[in-house]
Amino acid sequence: MNCNDASREISALEGGSTELSAQRPLQDHLQECMDCALEVHQAGRLRSALRALPRKQPPARLRTALAVIASQEQQRRQRRRSPRRVLAECAAWLNLWSDNLVRPLALPFAGGLASAIFLFTMLVPSFAVQAGTVTNDVPTLLTTEAMLQSSLSFGLLDQDVVVNVLVDRKGQVQDYSIPRVQLSSLSPNEILDIEKTLLCTRFEPATMFGRPAWTRLRITLRRSHVEVRG
Repeated sequence: MNCNDASREISALEGGSTELSAQRPLQDHLQECMDCALEVHQAGRLRSALRALPRKQPPARLRTALAVIASQEQQRRQRRRSPRRVLAECAAWLNLWSDNLVRPLALPFAGGLASAIFLFTMLVPSFAVQAGTVTNDVPTLLTTEAMLQSSLSFGLLDQDVVVNVLVDRKGQVQDYSIPRVQLSSLSPNEILDIEKTLLCTRFEPATMFGRPAWTRLRITLRRSHVEVRG
């Protein structure tokens, strides 16, 4: 036996697959080769040192998580063994898939149909003209614009500032934007005064088909008052 063969046998010994007492050729080689004998000695010391190390206990949370995963895997394998449960799972998956496919389409379709019916019932009377009669009635407005109700100004601006505002159904300002040309010329204190003014500004909300609606307005903040430009 040469050193290469002995090295393979020593690796098998380190893996625990064989014992040194069962390897007579290896024992004879170790008596003649000091390098291989030193390798076996070092491997034995390494195994002894590893066995002497204290065992680390896993955290309780990790043990609980592994137990839950093992339980779920066991239940999943048990369900696969029953053909009836496999068919039930397939049926449940198909129902869920059909619901997820139909629901996103059902709501827009129902909303569009309801809107079409509502608009049709609102517009049909305007098309119904009796023969031989002439009417001078003014048609009913379907929408109205928002109107300024009250405002409280903060600070004195050196220039008129145009602000685009978003007004909700209650007539309150929910968002605003200032054109970049004017925004660059405003100081932080002036911007703060504009925000305070918008916070204390109330509008008569816009209406659509007689109901309050969101709308966008362009207003001008002046030294003494707020002007709605539309």
